[in-house]
Amino acid sequence: METREEGPDPDDIAAWRQEIASGSLPKIRSQSLVAAVQRIGPNGERRVLEPLMKEISARMMRILRKQIGRNHRNEGWDLIEEAHGKLIEAVLKHNSADGTGLRTAFYTRVRFRGADAIRREQLHGERYDYALEDGGLPLRLNKTAATDEEHAHVEDVLRMIQDPRKRLAFRLYMDGVPRNSTKVASIASALGVSAKTAEDWIKETKKRSKPFLE
Repeated sequence: METREEGPDPDDIAAWRQEIASGSLPKIRSQSLVAAVQRIGPNGERRVLEPLMKEISARMMRILRKQIGRNHRNEGWDLIEEAHGKLIEAVLKHNSADGTGLRTAFYTRVRFRGADAIRREQLHGERYDYALEDGGLPLRLNKTAATDEEHAHVEDVLRMIQDPRKRLAFRLYMDGVPRNSTKVASIASALGVSAKTAEDWIKETKKRSKPFLE
């Protein structure tokens, strides 16, 4: 799908610095950007890693927004952010299926995850088991639906956070992803920010959410 340039060798950090300085990242193929990030690793040079991750993230969001229509809950943004979060994590897991897919067929892999999020939403809708009173009000929900209801409440809270990166950071935190780690993918490395920034985002979101979660 892409007609962009190949870009520097993934190991040539100096060349990537030049591309960033010249504002040339939009001209480079997504697969090359992912390959460079995976070669640099989560603990590599932050001044190179962050712009690469930002460009990759923006391309993912454009593809997902075009694929996922506004006829879904929250105009599709919940599904977009769900797929986007998993894909961002996968960028730094070069041996995973998604990590390999993003490195070899970026557009196809992003659309695959978008379709996967849509399928899960459809399955979610089929899991509800309502017992209705005469007035049509639900008397009970099955166990799965109750769990989904809790998640829906958290999502309602997160919609109040305007910055999508902060929402993603908090979702990753809730899923048990480490805030910062040298051994495994972390929130900081997945989002291409410093450990302090990731920690500040999580603390800010927790503080804003507290009145609604008590």
